[in-house]
Amino acid sequence: MRSSQPPFSKRPSTLAELLASSSMLGARTAHISLADWQRAVGPRLAQKTLPERLSDGVLTVRVPSSTWAQELSFLTDVVVERLRAAGHAVQRLRFQVHASAQPAERPLTTVRRAEIPAQLRESIERVDDPDLRRAIAEAAAYSLARQSD
Repeated sequence: MRSSQPPFSKRPSTLAELLASSSMLGARTAHISLADWQRAVGPRLAQKTLPERLSDGVLTVRVPSSTWAQELSFLTDVVVERLRAAGHAVQRLRFQVHASAQPAERPLTTVRRAEIPAQLRESIERVDDPDLRRAIAEAAAYSLARQSD
């Protein structure tokens, strides 16, 4: 017997919800660039850790071992403060050990951001959803930087 409820009855109401629900976006789901993460934790820890997802203010961070989780836990307050200063809605960190997948295998790349022109910035500021507004501004800054290369 089939359910009377349509299969897609619970659709995301915003683009931010749609992006957050995608398991294919990895670190982008957290809306924390690898450059922001490296600035928050430093190059040594950034090579061994990876921000995976942000949900209800809790950032899940992939670590290679419980030792790394413990080391990073001592810096939690500083890391959260730095991420919040960078505009990320992080309230606390949660660590997940993934020994088989070392984030260090993925090279960090520096991505430039261009200055957003005033007219475009004004248009972006009219977007009601703060997460969507931040994502659009970030995408525009990266896109403009690529166009100038």
